[in-house]
Amino acid sequence: MKRLIVFSFLVLSVASCKNESQSNRETLVTKEVKEEALPKGEQIYKGEFIYLSDAAVLTTRNEIYAVEINDKMHELNEVATALKKTEFDMVNVVIHGTIQPNPLKSELGEGWDQMVSITKIIEVTPATSANVIKTGKTLDIKEVK
Repeated sequence: MKRLIVFSFLVLSVASCKNESQSNRETLVTKEVKEEALPKGEQIYKGEFIYLSDAAVLTTRNEIYAVEINDKMHELNEVATALKKTEFDMVNVVIHGTIQPNPLKSELGEGWDQMVSITKIIEVTPATSANVIKTGKTLDIKEVK
């Protein structure tokens, strides 16, 4: 009886591994199809977006980009504004865009080296506040001194 139970667990675990590898293959195929659908020169960018009066910034995992201020950027900002709690909150975005040298960097010597020009907005979600540490204790100004 014990052998039957052990054998059935073994068979179930092998069968579940086969299903995972099949779903991984399907995911890879859908990623390849999405990448093929991109127009030449465009890439998908995932990161945090913020727009403040005269500057728009996209922060990805590895880079920080200036964002070209155009109609698509204003469209993205309208959606982002609805998701923000404060003016200075960032939102998570997934966009299609093209990279070009930042013209303001060469003119003023300030800013980021590269600029993203948004061509398509894929997804906009509110940013999580996971980096905020809450202690549960409020400090009195007298305690700080």
